[in-house]
Amino acid sequence: MSKIKELMCNLDDEKLLQVVETQLKKRPPLEIIEDLKDGLTKVGDLFECEQFFLSDLIFAADMFQQANKLIEPHIMKDVKEIKGKVVIGTVEGDFHDIGKNIIIILMRSNGYQVEDLGKDVGAEKFLEAVQKIQPDILGMLGLLTTSRQPMKETIDLVRKEYQDKLIIIVGGAPVSERWVEEVGADFGTNNAAVGIKMINIALQKLKVEL
Repeated sequence: MSKIKELMCNLDDEKLLQVVETQLKKRPPLEIIEDLKDGLTKVGDLFECEQFFLSDLIFAADMFQQANKLIEPHIMKDVKEIKGKVVIGTVEGDFHDIGKNIIIILMRSNGYQVEDLGKDVGAEKFLEAVQKIQPDILGMLGLLTTSRQPMKETIDLVRKEYQDKLIIIVGGAPVSERWVEEVGADFGTNNAAVGIKMINIALQKLKVEL
């Protein structure tokens, strides 16, 4: 077990941040993020086995967020050019944001300028952000099965004004091909790494068409 994963499982927040700062001097930041993800997954497993309480799971998620704040500036140092602009948020009624924060880090490390709207974001707020920022890509995430309807409502609203000028991608654990079709998105995935590949391909296609 990696040191970071071990500290996540021990819920040792102070030591974790110290180790992350040290490792950032000698390891690629994305490798450290993978260790953090593995650690958080293990904590989730321990919660499922009733070895951890819900409060432990919430605390571990906060540890993950704090560590990411240390890592993100190191990722941005390597970005040479901005590929495109992205607006992203977790849809209304869903307060989960760990998956969103992971994909944001990956997008920024791939050269995207990202506007994070946060969680529990309503359709009107998504539309306002698109109108203001004029992004190439709109991303919506949801961990709950109830996120399907807010996604559809948001996409229907945005499509009225931005039918062919905006790539819409949805993500989250329950997202499937059928889900993508039902909400009217261009792409969708439940895997952050696959999401980045989709975004890169979609943006290239959009630029060719324009």
